[in-house]
Parts: sequence; C-alpha cells; structure tokens
Amino acid sequence: MPRRCETDTRLPFLIAGQDGALHRGQALAGGLTPRAIGYRLGEGQWQLLLPDVYLTHPGDASRRQRLVAALLYAGPNAAIDGADACRFHGLTSISTDDDKIHVVVPFGETARSRDFVVVRRTIAPIRTVTTDLLRYVEPATAVVAATRRMRSRRAVLATFSEAVQRRLTTHDALLQAHVEGPPRNSRSGDAALAAIYAGVRSAPEADFRKLAEASAVLPAAEYNVWLRLPSGRIVCVDALWRSAGVVHETNGRSAHAREDLFDDMQERHDELTAVGFVVLHNAPRRIWDQPRNVIAQVERCHVMNEGRGLPEGVEILPIAT
Repeated sequence: MPRRCETDTRLPFLIAGQDGALHRGQALAGGLTPRAIGYRLGEGQWQLLLPDVYLTHPGDASRRQRLVAALLYAGPNAAIDGADACRFHGLTSISTDDDKIHVVVPFGETARSRDFVVVRRTIAPIRTVTTDLLRYVEPATAVVAATRRMRSRRAVLATFSEAVQRRLTTHDALLQAHVEGPPRNSRSGDAALAAIYAGVRSAPEADFRKLAEASAVLPAAEYNVWLRLPSGRIVCVDALWRSAGVVHETNGRSAHAREDLFDDMQERHDELTAVGFVVLHNAPRRIWDQPRNVIAQVERCHVMNEGRGLPEGVEILPIAT
C-alpha cells in the first residue's frame, strides 16, 4: 500500500457534492498523487467511468452519477442536452436513452464523444438552468436538440406541443432554438412550429388541421381559441369557425394538459351547445381512419350555419386566462 497522502480536508465534501464522481484534476488538486489514484483504481475502490473521470466507490453508477461524470468529462462550459434535459424540465412525451447521455459544448471545446457520452458542439450561446449538482440546457434548446434525433414528425410535434402546453417555453423561444440548432433533420421542427403558431397543440389536432386546410368548402379555422361563455365559465376549443359558430373537438387528450374550467367532456359539450354552438367531436382514430367522413360532416355543418356568427354573449379571449 502506498504511503498515505496528505489530502485537502475539503476533498471528501467535493466528492459527496458530486455524488461520488471525481475528475482526475480535482483529485490531484486535492492532494492525491498519481500513484495514490492508481492504487485506488487497482484495488477496485475507485473505477474509471470516462477518461480522467472516476467513480469513487465500487458498483454500478447511477444515472445521476453518469450525468455528473459526463459534465466533468466535457468541461465546465458543458451542459446536459436533449432528452435528459427534457425530462428534467418535466416533459413526459420523450424518453431517455439508457446507453447514452447527450451534452452540448461551445464550438471550440476539445471534448469528443466517448463511451456513453455524445457531445454536440454549437456556436450559439448555451443557455442553462443549474441545480446544485448539474447544468441543463433551457427547455427550448432541450426540445430542439432532442427532436433532431427523431424520425417521426408526430413525435416531434408531440414534444414541441407538450413543452408549450405545459408552459415550459414559448413558440418564440422554440423558434430561436430551432434557428440556432443544427440544420440536419430540421424539417419536422419547421412543421411543428408552423402547427403551433396556428394554434395546434397535439398530433391529432395537426391531423385534423391538414384535413380542414385541404377542404374546398371550409374557410380557415382558428385553433385553441379561448372563450368566455355567458355564464362566465372559460373554455378552450380545439377548432372554431367563428362565422358559423361551429366548433370541432379532438377527443384524444393524453398529451393535452387542459387548463380551462371543464373537466368533463360531456359537460363541455352540453354547455357549448346550450349557448348556441354547433359542436362536433372526433377521436384521433376516426380522424385517421375516416378522414373524408370527418371533414364532410364539418363542411355540412358550416354550410348550414354560415353567417350566423358567434352565439350571443360569447367573448373571445386574447390569451389563456
């Protein structure tokens, strides 16, 4: 056993504050010699997680320890990127990769992808949210980085939509992150931003919007419109044709965090109908399986009620209340 080193008394606190992870430079600065580090590794007291990054106990590293190790490896200007950052900010429509951790670094940094760490470089400013243990990119950047790796446009829209619906970010912030992000695989982001700008908040709503826009009968609809009813209650309707007082509701709500005052779909329908709206409902499956029937029904209702306008006493609100 090598002669005991005189280590800095703060070193154990540093290790504890980094959840058991330690960089070689920190170990040397704390008084450990290369020989002492080698002894701990050789005896299995420590293990090498990444080049110059150690886990200071035996056994498997937790996900959080691997996140800390990834930042220690990538450097002080790095931040957790992509899916892990999305999950930190509260998004549920995206899952992390058990085998990979994504980080972003400024363009001039020397860190390279290695082992379980995938490094992305950017010339854009890296905006972060910092905890006591970790640094994450802010929500809009996280969403854009994560969706660049998705092949499904529906999955991209679902992730963008959830971020806006949960008020974690805004359309403008997503647009900025989208422009600053890598150009590869950006077309799905273009489509998602266009849908969100139009008011669409979920993939099934986007499917319905495509049907409505292809119609030669229907004028342009307004999407996710907030209304104050004569009773004073507030409701957000999925699609509205103001000139005819026609509403379309997409019934799938799994990714749709409702913030209006109606918890029950039937209650929503009854109150909207009672004040004079024509309300149509379709489940996502029917929109996919019977698109012609769905849009033909909306077209008939619009033709029958064109010029009637909004029911008396209904107020359109400029923003969610």
